[in-house]
Amino acid sequence: MKIDLKLIKEIHSLILTDATGSPEFLAQKLGISRRSLYTYLKYMRSELEAPIIYSRPRETFYYKEEWELYIGSLTKVKVELLKELMDTIQNF
Repeated sequence: MKIDLKLIKEIHSLILTDATGSPEFLAQKLGISRRSLYTYLKYMRSELEAPIIYSRPRETFYYKEEWELYIGSLTKVKVELLKELMDTIQNF
C-alpha cells in the first residue's frame, strides 16, 4: 500500500486536537476505509514510532506521550535549538 503523507499529517493534526472520533468516524472523515485507517495507524506506530492509543470512553485516538511529526526540512527546529543553546550559554 502506498502511504499518503497528507493523510498522515491530517491524522496527526486530528490526534493533537482530540478530534478523531471513533475509528469509523475518522475513516469517513478522511475518505478512506476503516481497514486503510488501521494500516496508516500501524505504519505511524511502527515506522514513525508514534505512541498512538485509542480511548473508548473519550472516543478518540491520542498520543500517550508527547510526540511530534516532522516531514521535510528540520532547519527551523535546528535554528530554534541553536538559539536556545546560545541563550543558555550566555546566561550561564
